[in-house]
Amino acid sequence: MDAIDAVLHLLDRQVVDREGLMVCKVDDVELTFTPDGRWEVTGLLAGPPALVPRFGGKLGEGLEERWRRLGLQESDRLVPWRIPLALVDDLGSGVTVLAGREGLLRRQTDSPPAPGEVRRRLNDALHLAASTTDGEPLGQVLDVRLRRLEGATMRLVAQGLVLGRGRPGSYLGYDRDGKQGPWLLNRLVRRIHRHSGYVPMTDVVRVDWEGRRVEVNGPLQPLDHP
Repeated sequence: MDAIDAVLHLLDRQVVDREGLMVCKVDDVELTFTPDGRWEVTGLLAGPPALVPRFGGKLGEGLEERWRRLGLQESDRLVPWRIPLALVDDLGSGVTVLAGREGLLRRQTDSPPAPGEVRRRLNDALHLAASTTDGEPLGQVLDVRLRRLEGATMRLVAQGLVLGRGRPGSYLGYDRDGKQGPWLLNRLVRRIHRHSGYVPMTDVVRVDWEGRRVEVNGPLQPLDHP
């Protein structure tokens, strides 16, 4: 596929090696922000340090602190495991990598970003409140739509953002595909998400990571399946 949605097609997918052996589950996605403003997926993250923050709020903070205290002697206890996206061979119902699973998982800090690049997680983007430049609220970021670049090596760059007011059913894709799931449930979820929409990255004006906000040029485009 040329375009995929990160939450819908990457999160919680099983990773298998070249022999078909299970490696891990995708608990978060590493996003690298380049000096020219591009968002690019550079790795898949796994383990409790990647999964626990997805709970959010006090629950996530409490679980993260409890996980840290279970191994106070480990300085990298809160650093997730990482698989470089360049090692990914195929994205389907699962994620297939080109290498064997022995020694495949390395700590994220073992491969620092290049000078001028900044790394964040997909989960960071999903906590951004969205609005137009005129201050009209658009909900929050529900997903990041990715486009695969041509070439032998797997490369995925952000093509746009899926914005909306709520999450129920969104992670299952009901809001983006009229044929997804049971008809009645599909129609109900699509009704709930009638205010959801899509904005291309060219219309993203500003991202305030500290304030957890993103400003975009409206109006939103219709939300379709990638």
